Amino acid sequence: MAAEALLGEVEEKCRMTIKALESEYLAKKEEVARRAAEQKSYIQETGRKEAEAAAQREKARIEGAAKLQAKKMIFEATEKGLESNLAALRQVLADYAESKDYQNMLAKMASYAEKKLGAPIGVECRPSDAAALKKLGAKVTSSDLSSIGGFRAASKDGNLALDLTFEELLRTHDEDVRAAILGTE
Repeated sequence: MAAEALLGEVEEKCRMTIKALESEYLAKKEEVARRAAEQKSYIQETGRKEAEAAAQREKARIEGAAKLQAKKMIFEATEKGLESNLAALRQVLADYAESKDYQNMLAKMASYAEKKLGAPIGVECRPSDAAALKKLGAKVTSSDLSSIGGFRAASKDGNLALDLTFEELLRTHDEDVRAAILGTE
């Protein structure tokens, strides 16, 4: 019987050891499952935050590109409108150069040139303005100027010159003209 008691004792120890191992196994299994759930949750949260950040960056990029495109379109439309208005202004000046009032303006311009350059002045003008400028006392050096209106003047000795053509006046006052057209004076 001693062998049976010993065998019973060994079996009982085995059962207790197996039970302890099973408990330890279940505890470790629960710990691994808990850690896996924590890591899964951490990975999901990190992924969600990274996706949100990436979406925000992409949204900002798209909005920025759209705003830039809109500004470009507005700028192009404004420039097109300006060019159209400048062309209309050139036409108005061309019409004015054919009016009776233009002769008065031509006299004022000649007087201005004489004050700046000294009398008498030499002028390069349009064929249609040559007679009027001669009457005003200017020496017409050339009457083949291609211009909307106005003239180019030079001092008697030729050292000083003044460009009073409508094109040059528009060019030198370009910013003011554009501001006036846009109404931003």
